[in-house]
Amino acid sequence: MKLPSLPEQPKKPQRPDDVLPSPIPTLLQTFDVQDLQNQITFTDASLLPRVMRIVTITIAPNSATNEYRHQAVLYAQGVHIAVEWFAKQRYDQLTCNGLVTIAYKGIKPISIDGHLQIIRLCRLDRPDLSYNLFETAPPDWFINKDILTRAIQAWEQLDDKNQRLLNAICFEGDFFKRFCTGPSSVGHHHNYLNGNLEHTLEVADFITNSIQQYKTANLQLALIYGWLHDIGKADEYQPCKTGDREFKLTPSAYLHGHKLNGLHLVVKAQARYVPLYPEKTFDHLRHLLEPHPNSTTPDTRKPQMLEHLIVQQADAASAAANVYAAAHRPGCSFGIAPESKNGKSANFRYEK
Repeated sequence: MKLPSLPEQPKKPQRPDDVLPSPIPTLLQTFDVQDLQNQITFTDASLLPRVMRIVTITIAPNSATNEYRHQAVLYAQGVHIAVEWFAKQRYDQLTCNGLVTIAYKGIKPISIDGHLQIIRLCRLDRPDLSYNLFETAPPDWFINKDILTRAIQAWEQLDDKNQRLLNAICFEGDFFKRFCTGPSSVGHHHNYLNGNLEHTLEVADFITNSIQQYKTANLQLALIYGWLHDIGKADEYQPCKTGDREFKLTPSAYLHGHKLNGLHLVVKAQARYVPLYPEKTFDHLRHLLEPHPNSTTPDTRKPQMLEHLIVQQADAASAAANVYAAAHRPGCSFGIAPESKNGKSANFRYEK
């Protein structure tokens, strides 16, 4: 089966920064690499995505040649491929979930024992605009593939500077995975795998569908604020192996909360990777992202922008819709949970 031609991507500036260490990768043996290669006949290296994400990587010494054998499975744009190369030194800077480009051995790649033979993998040093961030997210991160499709489309709605900013914030692969897979709360709305991303996409949809009625509101400013309003939740929750909940708060969440953590993430990413982001626009975005108190303090201004109110409405609507949907039980009046053993409703919300 030949690899289908990929749609041409617009040429954008390529500015291939360090990827932080990742956890121990999944064993390469969990992938049937020969089957991956059997699905694709490599006719031309140019058909493959330029930027790919490392799904698994293993390094083993070869005593016969005094070299190290590197094998990895990569993913982007619906394509999984297995690659292999040999080198005198270990490429330990390449880690699971990191973004890479491939140094090919010519235009016509060769596959041996299910592995595409390459010169090496090159770690992407800087985020750029040559890839859609979500097209590098492996499908097995998602319990519902529709969420991934929606995320790919929603990223395309951002303009160039906001695409670059979002790519920069999520450049570290493990953080991006947490953003894609984590919940939006422990026991309230969207409190499940992919919950925070699903909530973020609902907010973005609400903004796109409602902002036309506000002539003085800016769509791009509202959209990037919608994307980033809960970005700090990627560092707020961690898996919980005890009790009846899947997730619990992290120490960072206890100390700072997701709003402050999110603001720090955005400021660091802009300073490091997107220094040309317009200064006045970034001032407005920081104002929107600041953890506003209920009353004015000497250090923080109350929200003073229409985009804040629009995203606030979208945020509340998405959360409420998710809670109401969870409360609904088919065959009962809305909001009434099935009766418990003692005949009383455990989650009474509305009388029949």
